[in-house]
Amino acid sequence: MRTDADADSVTDGVLLDQLEAVEQRLLSFGEALGGPAEDVTDLPFTEEAGLDHMPEPLYVRHDTEMLNQVTSWLLQDQHIGLVSPYGSGKSAFREIVLRDLGKHDRFVVTHLDNPGETTARKLYETILTAGYSAGYSVDFGRYSQVRNGIPWATADAKQAVREMVRRVREDDRTLLLVVDEIEVLDAELLSPLQVAGDAGVRLFLSGTPEGKRRVAEIRGTLDSRLRYYEGIDPFSPSDVAEYIARSLAYFRGEEYDGQPPDLFTKAAIEDIHERTEGNPREVRIECRELFTRAAFVWYRTGQDIDRIQITPELRHRRFGMGQ
Repeated sequence: MRTDADADSVTDGVLLDQLEAVEQRLLSFGEALGGPAEDVTDLPFTEEAGLDHMPEPLYVRHDTEMLNQVTSWLLQDQHIGLVSPYGSGKSAFREIVLRDLGKHDRFVVTHLDNPGETTARKLYETILTAGYSAGYSVDFGRYSQVRNGIPWATADAKQAVREMVRRVREDDRTLLLVVDEIEVLDAELLSPLQVAGDAGVRLFLSGTPEGKRRVAEIRGTLDSRLRYYEGIDPFSPSDVAEYIARSLAYFRGEEYDGQPPDLFTKAAIEDIHERTEGNPREVRIECRELFTRAAFVWYRTGQDIDRIQITPELRHRRFGMGQ
């Protein structure tokens, strides 16, 4: 008669056993495609699940009109608001702003992490830390208590921001604060944001249309200072194809040089575009789902990897990953 101890030695549980089996077969599929993966988040189309920032090689071209307008506003020293629905590419564009302007001598760029949980003092600390990292300083003797370079009293931290921005401005540089997800900002943080903006920090805020309405309703004076670009162009079918090709090349450790998207048929790419209406986040989710289904087919049929193709019909097949 088998005891509980004997059972534990055979299985960790139906769900845990299945998790392990599916993971191993997905990783094997990735290896067959030519890319090493230690974890399923290393596989193609999983960048949002496994990484805080989208890798540069995965960027697909962006809305040219948006780039022209945003660039113009940056040169004119404007506060900028980027407004578009969820999943449309705001976060990816934020990464481009942080990456590219972070390399530019004219800008000192910083990003507000966890905007929904940030206090006024944390906001000022973010700005001051960026200034310190760029080689600037403030006169600590002007403030009663300073910890790790940040005045303890919020009012003192606010004054230190004014001092920091003045010194950055004296070098003809711009201190740019990037804030994502304005729709989740605490209402009490909108006033400190305006204070920072009025002190000379340039604001780059992004969020959904609801976020824009919220800022206007709660802090109309801040809203009036922003120049909004609304609506990012969705992916076209060729953008979807480029994203797939870039993801597979990145997974294999190859440079993307315009190669076509193998594995996915043209019909599959057109189907993905139609189903997602070009929303980048939805495109990634669809690609990930079809990639997983292709791994199931490869495992169950035993076909050579070169014969596996992702087609629109693949999403309608029913099968398991069991033995």
